[in-house]
Amino acid sequence: MELGKHVVDKEILDRAGLRAGKVDDLILELPDVARPAAAANPEVVAILTGPLALAQSMSRPTRWLARQLYRLLGLRDPHPAALPWQCVTAIDVVVHADVDRAEAGWSALGRAVNRRFIGRMPGA
Repeated sequence: MELGKHVVDKEILDRAGLRAGKVDDLILELPDVARPAAAANPEVVAILTGPLALAQSMSRPTRWLARQLYRLLGLRDPHPAALPWQCVTAIDVVVHADVDRAEAGWSALGRAVNRRFIGRMPGA
């Protein structure tokens, strides 16, 4: 459980060293209690980041409000992105991932805001 303190809220850098978001949550896999040889500790499976990753742990009205705000920003289907733990190459001041942010879908919010607001500005 110490890993959560060192990983959550850190910046994620993609393969090219570009910012790709922040670590919002960790997905853990619990060991199978039916097998006596199973490890006693949970195993990290993935990192959650992106729209509504933090809102999943909030109340239902707060999740609804967050979803509506993302829709106003131009994101039609806001959902968190899961980064498989195998793609994490290093953890220091930031979390280094061996994926491209466009392939992982981490730039969807930026593209939606650009389409909805910035692209409509005169001279854009």
